[in-house]
Amino acid sequence: MNRKEWIEYFEAINNRKPTIQECQQALLNGEFVMEGKQATFSNNGNSVTEGAMPLPNQMTGQMVNPAYSQQMVFVKKKKFGKKTFIGLGIALFLVVATSLGLFLFSSKGTNLGGLWVNGNNDGLVYDLKEKNSKLFTGYTEDNIKEVALGKKVRQEFERSIKAVSDSKLKSIVDFDKKYQFHTKEVILVKTERYGYYNLVQKDGTNVILDIGLSEVFSHGSNTKEFKKRCLFYKAEVPKAFVGNWKKFDEDDDAEGKATISENGVISTDSDDTDILIAKPLREYLVNKSGKVDNDKVQKAFDKIQKSLKSHGYQAKSVNDIYHDERSSYYFAVVDGGKRIVILEDSYGDLYSGYIERQDKD
Repeated sequence: MNRKEWIEYFEAINNRKPTIQECQQALLNGEFVMEGKQATFSNNGNSVTEGAMPLPNQMTGQMVNPAYSQQMVFVKKKKFGKKTFIGLGIALFLVVATSLGLFLFSSKGTNLGGLWVNGNNDGLVYDLKEKNSKLFTGYTEDNIKEVALGKKVRQEFERSIKAVSDSKLKSIVDFDKKYQFHTKEVILVKTERYGYYNLVQKDGTNVILDIGLSEVFSHGSNTKEFKKRCLFYKAEVPKAFVGNWKKFDEDDDAEGKATISENGVISTDSDDTDILIAKPLREYLVNKSGKVDNDKVQKAFDKIQKSLKSHGYQAKSVNDIYHDERSSYYFAVVDGGKRIVILEDSYGDLYSGYIERQDKD
């Protein structure tokens, strides 16, 4: 790369301009080559002015003009191989993207993609793809237009939080201190209609706030309630649910088709969408201290198994039972995963129907 490109690279990495000594050292290390007129370098009070430095084809192991041989020593121009050029190209792309504060992610490029769940069991899905990325929030979906991060995004958030909090919170440091957060980075997701700040925490959780910070304004004074609404954790979608399904009611009457994605998005043949939040029975029955009451789990499993057997099904183990966190339903995976029986935990009558796996069209 030439000197100008190297300086831009250095500024992007270090957020400052390089010193004269750093420029000289980089040149000596072969990190850039001189091309045409360059800015003045000084050494020990003397200077080499624009146009005084030789072009690359005039360089050898030392200066051609002996008058400058004590001011700066040029090394022979390095020859870069194909791998070096590829590496430099990738590094330069990442630096430019980061310095602009804008980076479009694929699902493999960031941990932001996937299902996020808060303390109220509200779900949000970032379905990040190279094309047609979407945001799902319950029964609505929106096209994602931009995913941005970096210094500018952090500054935008700090300006917004300062305005909403009436200047009581002036920075992310203040915000973290008030709510006991440890923000690692701020990512702004913009859709066709709105936007969301994502304050990714060091432990992998995510504080998700709309771009207007309405939750800070309405619930910010109550830390417990604020966290319950805005602090999201990454949730796994059981593989047993992913695929194409046909739903049947308790009388074996077909009710429609649906597809469940690996991110938990349920898409029906009537163009409705929803989000599946299915938690294994053991996790659902964990008490407030985080411990599993095995007797309680066994009692629940026996009740579910009894209902299954009365309808001709049987679960292999407690690991085949899940709870729908957004309602009072249990799901029981049966027949080797070909069917999932739906059980409603109310009025002592559990059976509600089933879904049956379908081959792709």
